[in-house]
Amino acid sequence: MCNKHRIITKNIAKDFLPKRPQDAHKYDFGHVLVIAGSKNYTGAAVLAAEGCLSVGCGLVSLAVPQSIYEVTVSRISPEVIVVPLAAEEHGSISEQAIDDVVEYIQKRKVNTICIGCGLGREEKTKFFVNGLLKIILSMQVDFQKEVSVVVDADGVNLLEVENKKIKVLKNSTKKIILTPHIGEFKNLFNLTQEETENLKKDPCYYVQEYAKNNNAVIVLKSSNTTISDGENIFKLNFPNSALAKGGSGDVLSGIISGLCYQIKVYNKTLVRYDYLLKSAVLGVYLHSQAAFIGKQQKTEFCFSPKDILDFLKEVFKDLL
Repeated sequence: MCNKHRIITKNIAKDFLPKRPQDAHKYDFGHVLVIAGSKNYTGAAVLAAEGCLSVGCGLVSLAVPQSIYEVTVSRISPEVIVVPLAAEEHGSISEQAIDDVVEYIQKRKVNTICIGCGLGREEKTKFFVNGLLKIILSMQVDFQKEVSVVVDADGVNLLEVENKKIKVLKNSTKKIILTPHIGEFKNLFNLTQEETENLKKDPCYYVQEYAKNNNAVIVLKSSNTTISDGENIFKLNFPNSALAKGGSGDVLSGIISGLCYQIKVYNKTLVRYDYLLKSAVLGVYLHSQAAFIGKQQKTEFCFSPKDILDFLKEVFKDLL
């Protein structure tokens, strides 16, 4: 059980840290498009977008349904570009928004999308998520650069699966990052009660096996998070109850997304590891350590997921 894995340490985080050339411009550090939010979950969209900003991403755009555009603009950092998308009557993103998102990715040099935080689980939103990912992953459209994909929360819940395999990944050579917690993993792959208990007992086996079968990097969030690309396994052995609060996962998906392009271009160490795996591992470390510092200063009772954004700078100082 979890015999062949590496514990995520400070030294590993240092190895995976991207360089920051002083003569670079904003596009050199990546443009992330966060697709998130619905009437009941405006905060999830804001937290994910600001997670991207907090790890040095060059540009962050946040696409939200038109129904929450104004409230999102009023809450978000001024550095974030907010993009309204066509919405259904109930306020969630419409399937009709696919063409607008594809056009935005092409015109604005987007190289990473983070999709799912607070999207809701409406049927039309399901069509939107799977339809958009099918286009991006099947390369039906000629994007200027390969687009990395991070799928979290409702995005995970909305993926279509057949025989334990995610449909949009079946004929794709591209890997994506999935960031489910145990409940989302169970629902995504339709695990039995017995399989779910086994997942809790031996997460390394299940995460590695399902990552391999789906050509994905899976970040199974728990008190001891497990990450695998289907070959390598990393484990975080640092439980912290301060993170057991709504919004923590949204910040994490933003952090990982903000790192993807930076690590792809500016990290050349340990080349045996894929840049998506490195992004997931470093993101989980940064997120965990920021929460640890925050807990020390604010206690696990008073610590809030948005505090992660403030304490990330202390983690970076320690790594540099």
